[in-house]
Amino acid sequence: MVRIFLFFILFFVLGQIKALCQVKYYQEEVYAPKLEELRVRNGYRVSPMGDPLELAVNIALKHYPELERHKIKIKYKKNVRHPITASWAFGNIFKSRKKHTYILLIRSDTFIKRISLNNQVGVFGHEMAHFLYYSQRPAIHMLWWAVKYVTSKKFHREFERQADRTAIDHGLGYQLLGMAFYLKRREVEEYMKKSGAY
Repeated sequence: MVRIFLFFILFFVLGQIKALCQVKYYQEEVYAPKLEELRVRNGYRVSPMGDPLELAVNIALKHYPELERHKIKIKYKKNVRHPITASWAFGNIFKSRKKHTYILLIRSDTFIKRISLNNQVGVFGHEMAHFLYYSQRPAIHMLWWAVKYVTSKKFHREFERQADRTAIDHGLGYQLLGMAFYLKRREVEEYMKKSGAY
């Protein structure tokens, strides 16, 4: 009985620590001067340096220590179906999973450049969740995944909703409150409460 009681106290305390460690709002004026520090912390893995979205990508990336060996490239294209897509680089087929490169494929006329830094971090936190998923699967699985993603609306929706949950689990719940794509604000809040992050 005492062990169960201690377990619940430990669980509660860890939840409170997790909630305290979460940044509730990333402000440009506070974090822009810290860009070089973030670059160093992330090992200069976000390119190109100087991109208008580099700060938000670096902030989101620091929430995902599991991606510490992966390079993230920001690329723009005019004819992209979604405003932003977390893409798996073709050259990854010839590399070990630990050395994969991931691409943030962004539509040239995207709204993302015009939203707050906090919301940008939420968007990129969602995309980093996709990169985390990709990093944990072999190339052959990614072929199967691509077929399911394109052919099944149910699979697509649940995959995207899981990315929002993963971002919350990585301390980006407050950022998703302003910019969740697939979970509604109420669902984000409920999941944050359930996971002890709110």
